[in-house]
Amino acid sequence: MKTTTVDLASLHRASTDGSLELLYQPEIDLDSGAIVAMEGLLRWHHGALGVLGPADFLDLAIRTGEISPIGEWVLRTGAAEVATWLDLRGPRRQLWLNVSAEQVRADGFDKLVHEVVTDNGLPHGALGLEITERACLELGRNAAPIFKALHAAGVVLAVDDFSSFYATLGAIEALPVDAVKLGHKYVRGVGDPDHDDVLVASVIERAHARGMYVVAEGVEEWSEHARLIELGCDRAHGWLFASAQRADKARWLLAQGTGWRGVVVESDTQAEVFPAPRPPS
Repeated sequence: MKTTTVDLASLHRASTDGSLELLYQPEIDLDSGAIVAMEGLLRWHHGALGVLGPADFLDLAIRTGEISPIGEWVLRTGAAEVATWLDLRGPRRQLWLNVSAEQVRADGFDKLVHEVVTDNGLPHGALGLEITERACLELGRNAAPIFKALHAAGVVLAVDDFSSFYATLGAIEALPVDAVKLGHKYVRGVGDPDHDDVLVASVIERAHARGMYVVAEGVEEWSEHARLIELGCDRAHGWLFASAQRADKARWLLAQGTGWRGVVVESDTQAEVFPAPRPPS
């Protein structure tokens, strides 16, 4: 987190002055190794403070109402990028975008989503919205009708950063959700002798029983990857496969279809190596 305070005037201009950027981190199908989705990660190129992540400014955006124009920028930018993926060979790719409770409960948000999906000619499910476990609880009994309206608007839904299990899994199971994204609390160290893999196995089993698939977030070790496959986890993302990439590099990775090996892309100035490791021998 930056120590210098973000100024509201700059935040107000961010959605229109070209300072926002979406990066894209690959999401890997653990069975095939193919990149089947990307997660959109927001960055703000602040003139004085440098590159800021969401943790540096989204709380202020929510408190001041700036989350609405910033969220719309993310939605429109992400959907336009997905439209460029439609002609790529291989499996259909998804883009996951994070949304807050304030966004999804705002009047007309489902109509905005439908407009963006339709205007970009996206098939149902090409765009996914991630809503944190905490936001799901904040929405309470309103969550189910909101989620149903968003499904009808053409997107799929995931519960993001899922980590508390007993407190919320039952409530989440009752919602029209397509995927559960396991938070770092579950994923870090899975497969180690002192890690409680029983909880991870239970989440995966219960999610599958209700037609949801499971994505492990923040996978960094081959041992984690191997154990997640054994437990039946469906997908994963993290530094083990690739870091977040600019749109042009993400497009190239999608065209290659793999998250398994280090690859080199020739640019105008020099060769650039994606930070995806080679599989162990």
